[in-house]
Amino acid sequence: MKCLIIGSEGYIGSHLKYYIKSKGFELYCYDYIDLLEEKYSKIDILDYDSVKTIDFNVDLVFLIAGKTGTYDGFDNYEDYININELGLLNVLNAIRISEFRPRLIFPSTRLVYKGSDYPLKESDEKYPKTIYAVNKLACEHYLNIYKENFKINYTIFRICVPFGNIFSDDYSFGTIGFFIKQAKSGKNINLYGNGSIKRTFTYINDLIFQIVEASILSESKNEIYNIGGITLSLKQAAEIVSLHFDKIKINYIPWPKQDLIIESGSTFFDDTKLKKIIGKINYVNLKEIKIC
Repeated sequence: MKCLIIGSEGYIGSHLKYYIKSKGFELYCYDYIDLLEEKYSKIDILDYDSVKTIDFNVDLVFLIAGKTGTYDGFDNYEDYININELGLLNVLNAIRISEFRPRLIFPSTRLVYKGSDYPLKESDEKYPKTIYAVNKLACEHYLNIYKENFKINYTIFRICVPFGNIFSDDYSFGTIGFFIKQAKSGKNINLYGNGSIKRTFTYINDLIFQIVEASILSESKNEIYNIGGITLSLKQAAEIVSLHFDKIKINYIPWPKQDLIIESGSTFFDDTKLKKIIGKINYVNLKEIKIC
């Protein structure tokens, strides 16, 4: 199988690259940084002429390049719209004018959903509250439009909270990274409210396994999947992190007004649909990994 990663040097992209290579697949990597590596090329997804230089004669295109954030999206909305939406459209149009029709693999987010006290299914109500969440939901629709009009197939994976890093001790990504950063600086971990909000926490190796193993199956063509993992409350996750540090406690503080407005509530996943095609996974628990 021939694969192509756009955004190969970021957090998810670098782990994806490592796993795909371990499977012995032919792999081509693209990112915006300079890197001397075989089968690697520098591109700018905001530059259509740059994107058109990509050779799309592959089976799967993993588009992992993108910009994440909450409030930052309101301050820098042009960056979010350009990188997340225009970037995807540049890739889709470059494929459209090419003679090839690889399937495009796209990561979406828990933030497209309306919060729920029950495990969320792929068909559950959508209620994006940030620019980033709207970007992702728009991109899901772009993918479907291009499938209908130009027969460019896709598979979408909605991700909740990834954690872990097999390359270093850098846990800067997401919720767990935020907790660890506070603890490493000698500060107590701050939690808004009572910490009862639930999330699905997915170890990075488990996340990559699900994405790749589902993507290579024909059954996943033009489907959307929730990425599975371990469901924990934010309080439980913070408590696990705090156990690795001496004298670190958890502070429960009131919700700032603006943060409460954009908070989605509990978003944890029902991953039944994905399990039906790749089987049951023994997910790594946050308790099982080395944090510091």
